[in-house]
Amino acid sequence: MEVISREQFNELANYKGEHCISIYLPTHRAGVEVNEKQDALVFKNALQKVNMDLQNKNLDPATINRILKPGFELHNNPLFWNNQLDGLAVFMADGYFKTIQLPFKVKEEQFLNHTFFLTPLIPAITSDEEFYVLVLSKHDAQFFEGNAFGMQRIMVEGLPNGMDDVVHFEEKDDLRLFRQGGKGGTGSASFHGHGEGQLDDKANIGLYFQEVDRTLFSEVLHDKNKPLLLAGVEYLIPIYKGISRYNFIVDDCICGNQEHENINSLYAKAREKLVPYFQQRTNKALENYYNQIATSLTSSIPEDVIPASFYAQISDLFICRDEHIWGRFNEQDNKLEIHRGQQDGDDDLIDRAAIKTYLNGGGVYVLEKEKMPKEAVIAAFMRY
Repeated sequence: MEVISREQFNELANYKGEHCISIYLPTHRAGVEVNEKQDALVFKNALQKVNMDLQNKNLDPATINRILKPGFELHNNPLFWNNQLDGLAVFMADGYFKTIQLPFKVKEEQFLNHTFFLTPLIPAITSDEEFYVLVLSKHDAQFFEGNAFGMQRIMVEGLPNGMDDVVHFEEKDDLRLFRQGGKGGTGSASFHGHGEGQLDDKANIGLYFQEVDRTLFSEVLHDKNKPLLLAGVEYLIPIYKGISRYNFIVDDCICGNQEHENINSLYAKAREKLVPYFQQRTNKALENYYNQIATSLTSSIPEDVIPASFYAQISDLFICRDEHIWGRFNEQDNKLEIHRGQQDGDDDLIDRAAIKTYLNGGGVYVLEKEKMPKEAVIAAFMRY
């Protein structure tokens, strides 16, 4: 479920050319927009705008055609447009072409510069929102792994397929189990030292959940610390929590029968439940900022923050979504110019600061205006 690797991001971040084109557009997974090829049309319009920008720079037609040719070929590829996620990033230069499908919405934008514009990719490379979901029912135990961008089911070897799967003696990791239940099970049973005789429903569920937990713990969870969110009818959740050895089960749960839930719907429910959990990283970074707000370790002044990002001085960088600061920074001379609007040769200095901070090992947080320190467009908590 990796969207973009650090290596891919580094490649884009370090690429420089005379005419670097970055195109972002929201796309659709299904629906009338796909049937009517609306995403492809939006992309074609973006290419035409870029074409005009290149013409305005007095670039010769042959070079323009060479740069944009892969883009127009992509526009004419129906298979590509029938298999989109929620967003698309396209990067073009003379002799260079790369597309990245994004599982989150992005603002429709085009940029023409001597470097690629990468801020919209920041959430894809900085997110650590990894988690597990375990859907519990008497008839099945389904295990999923997810992150900020998607979720997939993990088939775990030996995981019982519901209570009816617990029916007979079997060898498992040198532990002899007697499984009681349907599918041909007869007579009384003993299990993990329990006495003979028919067990009540809650006890049977407990035995079944013991095996689910033991299998998951031995096969997957024994060395993990990702949050595990449970989903199922309400009375099953405390039974499993009381049995499980995994120490990172989320307090909240997805209540109700989820065994036939669509994976996209289940993922949406999980993401909603886990928002407070994953907000902790951002909250901690903001807390560090505010705790030091009266010291030289914090700043919301672009003239301080932008140079600091180039010199690896930033621990946490906060940038305002969809904001730009145009200008130039000469790293060798430590000379910064900020302009009211974009001029020829300008960089988006917020974008460059975000890239530099990430490449230097700092944290980068893209926030809405009201969440920004002092409602600034850029702010930083310094390393020193």
